[in-house]
Amino acid sequence: MRLGRGETASSERRPAGTYGWVIVGVAFVAALTEVSFYNPVLGVFVRPLQEEFGWDRLTVSLAVTMGNVGGALVSPLAGAFLDRRGARLPISGGALVMGGSLIAIAFTQTLGWFYIFYFLGRATAIGVIDLAVAVAVSNWFIRRRGVAMGIALLGNRAGMALLPLLVQLVIVWAGWRQAWFTLGILVLALTVLPALRYLRRRPEDLGLLPDGDTREAEYAPEAPAAPAPESDWTLPQAVRTPAFWFVTLATSHVFLISGAINLHQMPHLEDEGLSATLAVGVVAVFAVFGGVGGLIAGMVRDQIGSRWTMALSLVTSASGIVLLIYATNPFLAYLYGVWYGLSFGVMVTMMGVIHADYFGRTALGRIRGFVAPVNIAF
Repeated sequence: MRLGRGETASSERRPAGTYGWVIVGVAFVAALTEVSFYNPVLGVFVRPLQEEFGWDRLTVSLAVTMGNVGGALVSPLAGAFLDRRGARLPISGGALVMGGSLIAIAFTQTLGWFYIFYFLGRATAIGVIDLAVAVAVSNWFIRRRGVAMGIALLGNRAGMALLPLLVQLVIVWAGWRQAWFTLGILVLALTVLPALRYLRRRPEDLGLLPDGDTREAEYAPEAPAAPAPESDWTLPQAVRTPAFWFVTLATSHVFLISGAINLHQMPHLEDEGLSATLAVGVVAVFAVFGGVGGLIAGMVRDQIGSRWTMALSLVTSASGIVLLIYATNPFLAYLYGVWYGLSFGVMVTMMGVIHADYFGRTALGRIRGFVAPVNIAF
């Protein structure tokens, strides 16, 4: 068998039905570690940075805005690279940038250097890693794409549950600088080598089929039902459809609202008189149930399709935001964490698969790379 670019004989020998799930496993780890530059983690650092340097919440939040701009600029380039070469180099190289930036922040003494290093890490996380995870998994699955994406993006939920707790514990025991340094080492140790070793662009590059199917199985009596033929669109074709802009409008509003909530939910709960420990616990509950919601989304999508699953998640997420407004006691705070977590988990999984479901795999990186700046601009 002729190997694809950058492939190895060991990749070729791996059983056809399992390698897609190896991709999902590496994507899970990448999705977990990119949370180091997500708002819930930065939210834990807001008060320590304010106490150390006098930076208020708005000043710290500006680093997120700057990183978002960087992510918007780099995502079209990353998307084109993903279509040509796959996710191996973007994820491994991106992890090096994120880990190095986190370690550098641990030693920063000025606001300017904090902005520079957070900008580099945040831009890489949302403009490269996030895009690469979604494209990598979508390229290896069609029929079971919803479940596969739900499992991969469970890494985001695991990161949101574990990393704020880890950061809070390290801050209490050793200080905020050691917390940044610990995050950096964690990113480097978990992500770089697995991405280099295992990630491959598409199953066809190894002579395989999506969903772990084999060509022999296509003719077996017990073979699973084949998915509907893919409609592979180019970017110019996609942008001329109303569906593209409706999906883009929906996902852009998700970025606008959820980003603000993820950053400010913990400080907001503290402002309502709840303790920092309880606020971190609510964020952890939100993340855990977000993982549950992501898995549910995958199963529901595989049954009723992306359109209705996405619409349902938007409605339930809106009701969860109302709960946060009135979360002035522990019961309502944890109820918010459960309800909004479930809804947000469904929404995140659907954002990962909906472009591939509508427009296919051939130009998925370019399409997602084009959409990302529009999302971030909101």
